[in-house]
Amino acid sequence: MPPHEHMTGPWPRRRIPRPPAGSVPVDVALWGVLAAATGYGFRDAGAPSPFLDLLLPLAVLAVAVPLSRHRPGAAVVLVNGLCALGLADAATPANAQVLSVAVLSCLLGARVAGARGPLLVFVGCLVLDVATCAVLRVQPVWWFYTLAVLPAALLLPWLAGRYVRGRRELVREGWQLAHRLEERQHLVAERARLAERADIAADMHDSLGHVLSLVALRAGALELSPDLTDRDRADLAELRGTIADAVEHLRETVAVLHDAPDPEPEPEPEGKAGTAAGGPAHDTLEDLVARAVAFGVPVRWERRGTVPTLSPLVERGVSGSCRRP
Repeated sequence: MPPHEHMTGPWPRRRIPRPPAGSVPVDVALWGVLAAATGYGFRDAGAPSPFLDLLLPLAVLAVAVPLSRHRPGAAVVLVNGLCALGLADAATPANAQVLSVAVLSCLLGARVAGARGPLLVFVGCLVLDVATCAVLRVQPVWWFYTLAVLPAALLLPWLAGRYVRGRRELVREGWQLAHRLEERQHLVAERARLAERADIAADMHDSLGHVLSLVALRAGALELSPDLTDRDRADLAELRGTIADAVEHLRETVAVLHDAPDPEPEPEPEGKAGTAAGGPAHDTLEDLVARAVAFGVPVRWERRGTVPTLSPLVERGVSGSCRRP
């Protein structure tokens, strides 16, 4: 790091704010208009002074116009000093700087939101003008100019600038309100879409769960058939396991479609496939028959022929009192 960039003091460097690139031509154009008015007043003056009536006002305007972007009150004070300097003229108190005061006062109202600061600036300007008249002991016409024309040049353009600022803020707030309403409409549409997804998930869970429960029941009933071989029963058991996997995939699909799934889902009523902890592959025959009866399916239990060697699952189902007419 170079030595001049090493800073050990507690005070950081303050950067002077630079005006935006697009504001420089505007300031130049405004200065040109005010300078033309100053030159016109200098030409019509009776005994003009090139320094006091032309060069000094142009230099002050060159400082006040760009200063009005960051310190509009100070710019008004500077130009008002030119008006107070014009009160020392023995011919007439009026000069071309009244137009500059009016323009900068309008910019003050358009660029400053509060009213207390500008009003204090105006009071200070009027106190300076009145003090100048009192020190110079001017004629009554000069007093009328100081108490009527200069306050009007300060207050009326300032009120016009505040009106422009208020209208601009009202338009901006209207657009912001329109954007907020549009965002709210998008949120309502998104909520409706999520509710529709939740309804689709519930319908899938009800319809497919019911169908898979019936398929599991049929597979369990075929597993008890005495005409089946051990391989057929193994195939039926595998079929029931496949149904359990399908129910698990259905549960995952429903969880994805739901917009806000519960972290601890409530236990489903008996009769929905895959809602038990063990799934269809771990249900007993009694559970399958009871589930079918709960769905309104007529079930009749009969034992024919020699009872083959059954698996523990089937034995638990047969030993239970699950016969229904």
